[in-house]
Amino acid sequence: MKWGVTIDGIIIGFAMAAIVMIGTGNPFTLLLYLPVHGVLYLLCLRDPRIIRLLYLWVGTKMKSLGWRYWGAATACPLVNTRAIKRLR
Repeated sequence: MKWGVTIDGIIIGFAMAAIVMIGTGNPFTLLLYLPVHGVLYLLCLRDPRIIRLLYLWVGTKMKSLGWRYWGAATACPLVNTRAIKRLR
């Protein structure tokens, strides 16, 4: 942790500010990092692992298409037809 934010959060915040700076061409837009750091600081006050938990959510539930319907991350929300063919 550096300045109350995990290293993952610092990298994400600086990357966001750098993308905006590249898009606008104005180096003063790097100052946008300060409010982003403040938000990340408040999130890390509640739970220091919040960034890693978001990575985990993106890697599992966000990739799954039917997690809202099934209530859990699934590889495929379709019915498995191979099992039906083997039973016949």
